[in-house]
Amino acid sequence: MFRRGRALQDPVTITLDGAAVPAERGEPLAVALVASGRVTLARSPKLHRPRAPTCLRGGCDGCLARVDGVPNVMTCLRPAAGGERIEVQNVVGSRQADLLQVTDWFFPQGIDHHHLMAGVPGLSTVMQSIARKLAGLGRLPSAALPPEPAARLDVDAAVVGAGPAGVAAASALSARGLRVALVDDGLAPCGSLAGAPRRAAELLARHPLDGVRVLSRHVAAGVYLGELLVADDAGAIVIRAPAKVFATGAHDGVAAFPNNDLPGVFSARALCRLLAHGVEPTGPIALAGEGFWADELAAALGGGIAARVPLAALAAVNGLSQVKSVTVREAPFGPDSPTAELKVVAVAVDAPAAPSFEVAAQAGARVEVGARAGYAVQVDARGRAGEGVWAIGECTGAALDLAGVEHAAAILADDVLAARSAAT
Repeated sequence: MFRRGRALQDPVTITLDGAAVPAERGEPLAVALVASGRVTLARSPKLHRPRAPTCLRGGCDGCLARVDGVPNVMTCLRPAAGGERIEVQNVVGSRQADLLQVTDWFFPQGIDHHHLMAGVPGLSTVMQSIARKLAGLGRLPSAALPPEPAARLDVDAAVVGAGPAGVAAASALSARGLRVALVDDGLAPCGSLAGAPRRAAELLARHPLDGVRVLSRHVAAGVYLGELLVADDAGAIVIRAPAKVFATGAHDGVAAFPNNDLPGVFSARALCRLLAHGVEPTGPIALAGEGFWADELAAALGGGIAARVPLAALAAVNGLSQVKSVTVREAPFGPDSPTAELKVVAVAVDAPAAPSFEVAAQAGARVEVGARAGYAVQVDARGRAGEGVWAIGECTGAALDLAGVEHAAAILADDVLAARSAAT
């Protein structure tokens, strides 16, 4: 399904269920596994259907695995250092032949274990116990994890999210003399542009992060009593910041069609990220949808795309354990439209993204259903979302617009500075 298009420059070795896998030092573990042809990395918790990475940015469960004895590691957010022991979790058998997949054969339309045998004395309790053992997300860690330290950080402004909007905002705030912390769960700033490295380099050249405290691989866990809690593998940091700026982006959109969760179905952004790491498909792919990442992928792959169609034209993805072909409707894309089947090795989807609003809402931002997809953070013309809270970029429901967020960042930074001056 995928292969490396260039030689490894700094090779290391990791293992998946005991088998050696070559990797480039620093690349995400999930990327190394996909590059070696190991796309199915997980199983769905209840029906044990095959799962694979779909977003490669920590927004799905397709790359969850046990790493060095610790369960539920997002392997797309863990850089390869060499020697990592990766194990597929929650399976009986192997990742390719999970015996518990028999559950899906008996209940092809799904199973509601809360009502199965409900009311039958004795059997109800037994069924609940069996369901709990079959489901879940891995066993407890092999050894007790030690307590991690916590620290405090005082800054003038904390920016959550280091994509295009977050980088532009942090740079603009720092240029105005403010102490700024930039928090992101990705491996490096501009993480959302990892699939477009040239654009990321240009963004950082225009908006340098000199003087910004960059906290990569840190998850913004929440806002408590006005303080931002972030954490990484080494511990937690409580950030006290009078100004909180949320540039949390958006989750890749999911389109509704049969087998939309089959291994080999990726977001267009995820496939761009694989290409940026030198990992390419072994055959043609289908591209469905319109948007920034669909255009980037089309430009990168060129003739490697079997068909580019509107989302409404994608009738189904076909295959048992991974993508084998797609069924495409002809215009006007109704259920009775003629269809054609195309053999492909993967499918890329660019669907309307769902704004990542949750942490901003916890900080007091107003959230409403947006016009494009899902709930979005509501802001005024200056980027204000609440008392001491600002938001910018896709989390506000806006489309990804590199030029637009740079202009918005300048306005937002001026407003933060004005608010700080008024407060003092």
